Amino acid sequence: MLALTDGDIAHWLGLLVWPLLRGLALFAFAPAFGSSAVPAPVKVALGLAVAAVIGGVAGPMAPLDLSWQTVALVFEQILVGAAIGFAMRVTLSVMAFAGDLSGLQMGFGFATLLDPQVGVPMPAMADFFDLLGTVLFLAIGGHLLLIAALVKSFQIVPVAATVGIVPAGWGALAASGAALFQLGIILALPVVAVMLAINIAMAVVSRVAPQLNIMSVGFAVFLWTGIAATALLMPFVTPTVEHLVDVGLRLIEATLRGG
Repeated sequence: MLALTDGDIAHWLGLLVWPLLRGLALFAFAPAFGSSAVPAPVKVALGLAVAAVIGGVAGPMAPLDLSWQTVALVFEQILVGAAIGFAMRVTLSVMAFAGDLSGLQMGFGFATLLDPQVGVPMPAMADFFDLLGTVLFLAIGGHLLLIAALVKSFQIVPVAATVGIVPAGWGALAASGAALFQLGIILALPVVAVMLAINIAMAVVSRVAPQLNIMSVGFAVFLWTGIAATALLMPFVTPTVEHLVDVGLRLIEATLRGG
């Protein structure tokens, strides 16, 4: 006769609940998964499916019992999952920043669209680049790499008392903003350079032919030149997203390991 003890039940519950908490926190912040267009029941179902698989391969975990230590572990797992998802999300936000910078130079700064990722209005070009980055993220299997990073996180930050992300890890996540800002500028630099050349050309034309209405002609020139420059940039977007995913994975590991 099979006899179950309270310790066995607490152990089995821990194998399911701890990966579930990390998974749900990750899905709340991660690209594509964290979109407001994804219903909450779908996120919970994905979290349960991932937790059922991770629980058998992630190694030993603390049992789930009624104690203050368990309460601390709950918050710890939420923070770890949120850090993993946020690290990848902030890395892919380079695409939106590059689109925003390009659109501002093209004269699209006044045009906004509702971003389905976050549910708030964003500049049109930023929204376009953000959606493009999300689609390419899914196309190259970035979501699978993110789940693999979640599995690996249980080896780096196991579910145990007094074990969590150290302050140096959070510092590495915060310090990544400067490098990601540089990546966004580099991605938008070709379009910005073309628009700068057009601005110089229009300034010369305005001096040579003052009777020409630069305001009416210049807007169309900036718009169509910017669209053409963006179209020429498209072949380089896929390698850029692949690089960003790699940067995001390295940032996740640096955050979990503490720098």
